[in-house]
Amino acid sequence: MRFQVLGNFEVLAGDQVRTPSAPKLRKTLALLILRHNQVVSTKELIDELWGIRPPSKAVRAVHTYIYELRRALEEPELGPTPCRLLTRPNGYLVQLPDNAVDLNAFRALVKDGSEALSAGNPARAGRMLARSLSLWRGSALANVDCGELLEPHAAELEESRMRALELRIEADFQLGRHQQLTAELKALAAAMPLHEGVYAKLILALYRSNRRGEALKVFQDLRRHLIKELGLEPGPELQRLQQAVLAADSTLDPPSTPEVRTSAPARWVAVGPPAQLPRDSVDFIGREAVVGELAGTLRRGGASDTAMPLVSLIGMPGVGKTATAVHLAHTVRREYPDGQLFLSLRGTRAVPLSAMDGTEQILRGIGVPSEELPTTLAGRIAMFRTWSSGRRVLLVLDDADSMAQVDPLLPGGTGCAVLITGRTRLYGLPGARSVRLGPLAVRDGVDLLARHVGRERIAAEPDAAQGLVRFVEGLPLAVNFLGERLAALPDAKVSAVLEGIESAKGVCGLSELAAVGLDLYGRFEASFSRLDEETRTMALRLALMPRRRFDVAQAARTLGVDSAVVELLLMRLSDASLLEAAGPDGASPDQRTYWFPELVREYATERGSDRALASLPRVGSGCEDRYREESRR
Repeated sequence: MRFQVLGNFEVLAGDQVRTPSAPKLRKTLALLILRHNQVVSTKELIDELWGIRPPSKAVRAVHTYIYELRRALEEPELGPTPCRLLTRPNGYLVQLPDNAVDLNAFRALVKDGSEALSAGNPARAGRMLARSLSLWRGSALANVDCGELLEPHAAELEESRMRALELRIEADFQLGRHQQLTAELKALAAAMPLHEGVYAKLILALYRSNRRGEALKVFQDLRRHLIKELGLEPGPELQRLQQAVLAADSTLDPPSTPEVRTSAPARWVAVGPPAQLPRDSVDFIGREAVVGELAGTLRRGGASDTAMPLVSLIGMPGVGKTATAVHLAHTVRREYPDGQLFLSLRGTRAVPLSAMDGTEQILRGIGVPSEELPTTLAGRIAMFRTWSSGRRVLLVLDDADSMAQVDPLLPGGTGCAVLITGRTRLYGLPGARSVRLGPLAVRDGVDLLARHVGRERIAAEPDAAQGLVRFVEGLPLAVNFLGERLAALPDAKVSAVLEGIESAKGVCGLSELAAVGLDLYGRFEASFSRLDEETRTMALRLALMPRRRFDVAQAARTLGVDSAVVELLLMRLSDASLLEAAGPDGASPDQRTYWFPELVREYATERGSDRALASLPRVGSGCEDRYREESRR
């Protein structure tokens, strides 16, 4: 028995079509199949079938539909079948092997094709991706009247199809097939008149086919359409492409041959192993437990035949992620005699470092001259992974923004190790050890102050020194800054400095710090600006609650949304290192207590008062629905 979702939803038993003809039966089975081997609750089925106005006997109707489906799927004439529809507490589960659903074959082929493209093998990538696209027979779930659960599934499937098509087109570009692509890209542009990525590929294909005039006309046609429909100019990437076409920029020329490398090029030789680590700080203090534990993890590099150690340090702005990573890297550098590489990914900047520029910096760091740099990202990835295979290299990636930034930069050797820092938790790093850095203990913060101003001065005003550390919540960046300011003012009283900044607390404390040179406001602004508008609005409302600590139920009442939405919001804020949480080990979100670090609350106070926030848009139903759907996933 096979199930098809990439087009009309179909149930096939041998050469027989056994698709339910009744719309609600078909919809019920489609949801169960898309969530196969997972429990789908009765409530979810009711929401999908009837939306917000279910009939009074909805549960009984669901039981009837399940009975009908079970009878159809397990008819004796079909013989033994691995497909089973099982009842579970509060829901149902379809149990079947992954190869019974065409979607799983599609995803496996796309994964293989993507990996082949990253490894510099566009020929294999093109074959795998073409096979994946051949599984589609029309729009996803075309014969199903999708409700609030199936609609996002169908949209996600169409996005996956588009992504596979983009990867296949990229493989064809790398193989020099730009002339063959022009007709396909013109058809895609006509079908998606606002998709700037498709137009960029079409312009490039035309330019590489010696049709520069047509390429420029495509840009002008798109520009007129965008201005007429949306009142917008084309994005910066398209505008840069137009300028490059006008200037006949050589960077647009096609590669002479596909970038496929199976061994290190013979024309360059690295001069000694790279040693790019910044100097370790003489003032580094505390973190003994974290450094000791993670050093042990990194020293085990090469212990596995198939995996290298990955360590991720996350934390709020100013908590000392980079300093800890540098200190940790120096601690284990002797374990990696083939080199230590350091790369700032600029994840909190307006324009983070691209994978193309990141791979270039890494390859230059290992001695590749400019004329030997591959011209494609896939070629650069393949060159670095080939070079690092069989070597023991430590790579430090500082200030990471996303997995899309990090993944192309990872080395290929299992004897290597990677240390990543960032404000946001990165999901999708298999086997990675993620550690959240907290502030310094007051004792360590006072010790750090003493290293700047002398122990005698601190001993004369111990309470004031502790007050300074507590005011900046033990953030090493702020403690170091205050220590440097005090050292520059040898006659100033520690208590006078504390009194000056405390007088502004809750009103303009961060501005007071910024006035003397410590711009924490800008750092928090960078973190909040990465949230979408409604998430940011909800976060600011929570930060301005009179209650310092709160639970899920209290946050839900404040925001006027249900607890499922709030749980996802709190998880996002915690992942972004803007919110702290505590609770028993293994506690669910509704059993935990949450609070904003005091400096984050200071930022929220300066960002907008309750009156100002009242003018911001309320949490829209669209946002709430989106959060609820994500929480279900």
